[in-house]
Amino acid sequence: MKTMLIYCGDKRMEYCAERLSGRFSVTSVKSGSPPAWELGSADILVLPYLSLSGQYLNAPDLPGKIPAVSALDKLRYGGVLFGGGLDPGFLSYCEEKAVTVFDFFDFEELTLKNAALTAEGALERIIKNTPVAVDGMNVLIVGFGRVARACAEKLSLLGANILVAVRSEKARDEAVALGYSASPLFNEVHLSLADAVVNTVPQRVLDGHALAAISRGAYVLDLASKPYGADPEFAASLGLKYETAPGLPGKVAPKTAGEMIAETVIKLCEGGEADG
Repeated sequence: MKTMLIYCGDKRMEYCAERLSGRFSVTSVKSGSPPAWELGSADILVLPYLSLSGQYLNAPDLPGKIPAVSALDKLRYGGVLFGGGLDPGFLSYCEEKAVTVFDFFDFEELTLKNAALTAEGALERIIKNTPVAVDGMNVLIVGFGRVARACAEKLSLLGANILVAVRSEKARDEAVALGYSASPLFNEVHLSLADAVVNTVPQRVLDGHALAAISRGAYVLDLASKPYGADPEFAASLGLKYETAPGLPGKVAPKTAGEMIAETVIKLCEGGEADG
């Protein structure tokens, strides 16, 4: 049986480890467990879904900062690595060790399922942080990728008025075809009328002018990863109710999210694609 080492930096990855333990010889690195340096090498290494924060593992539940390359040292030469959002610098280390790499973001089925969970979490946040009902609410969604589409679909089914703000003319046409309103980035009138603004673009698309145009009674939910769609400190200085919420699936439905990751790992390993 192949040996597998899993870094459980949050609840999502702990559930992932539980699911995989029936198929592999699994050792988990989690809070309270022996440190990774005391463990032997593994055939397969599973990093967190959002694997890296700079040069360190994105593992908030583990003590201290864990250099990503130290995690890679626990993988045997020619082994298999699973992770998400792996940068070129880290991938170069993997290449030196002849590691077969699978990035979770490359798998459409998993990405779509995570987008649906993100939308579920976004809906919960919006309901909690706005004083109006979703039915009739004006929601401005920035971007129109998988997460934005999932959010638009879920909110519109509950009666929200959806406006998609996106630079791409093709994306705007697609949004209109699905029954939403669409505009280029940015229309200050639309920003001022929004009860909620949902950003999905991991770039500073919400500049000072855009933030200033948003009603102080609105809720701004930033689902993008760093550097986020706006400067959180500047948004707070304007008196906006602004929240960053990357990695929502691991927070709102960690068991479901973790098991989805595990199923992807199982499918790739048992399908012969991850033999190493």
